[in-house]
Amino acid sequence: MELVIFDDALFHLLRTSRTVNSPAGNALLVGVGGSGKQSLTKLCAHICKHRFFQIALTKTYGEKSLMEDIKELFGTVCNAYGQVSFIITDQEIKSDGFLELINSLLATGEIPGMLTKDDKEMFMLGVKPHLQKELGKGVEPTTGQLVNFFLNRVKDCLHIILAFSPVGTKFRTRASMFPSLFSQCSIDWFLPWPKEALVDVSGRFIG
Repeated sequence: MELVIFDDALFHLLRTSRTVNSPAGNALLVGVGGSGKQSLTKLCAHICKHRFFQIALTKTYGEKSLMEDIKELFGTVCNAYGQVSFIITDQEIKSDGFLELINSLLATGEIPGMLTKDDKEMFMLGVKPHLQKELGKGVEPTTGQLVNFFLNRVKDCLHIILAFSPVGTKFRTRASMFPSLFSQCSIDWFLPWPKEALVDVSGRFIG
């Protein structure tokens, strides 16, 4: 990416990196379009060695498609035992149903009705060796322990980054309708760029 990392952008990068590199770290980046939220999130995911994921929006993309994508990310954090930075922007939210799914995921680590019995067994099979390491040699984990470990693994390692604009009434409405989007995320406000940033960027391109 062709980026100019002025001081203000660096501060946002540090805040976001610190957030998503923490267990159960989710971020809400608030700023107008073009303020650098997506670019800095991509760089942040690379620094933290996370898989970066953003939905590929199409005309037919709906709530079922979103759940399929989230299910795939569950596989990354449970079966491949990796970390994921999943960014969602205003433009990708086609309906309030998308936000209901994300709200549930942030609050509990799961989405009711999304996983079949076979899905759950597959994911719990993926985390079982890691739970056995924690319990000690020869100890067989119970189903309840596996379920809790699986849910905690999702909450700790699937990092949601919401990139919203504060312009208009949508932001205020979402705050009241979907509280977990705000209570479960560290909020970083992208204020207008300072003069030094404008000079740095323009100087780079003119140069």
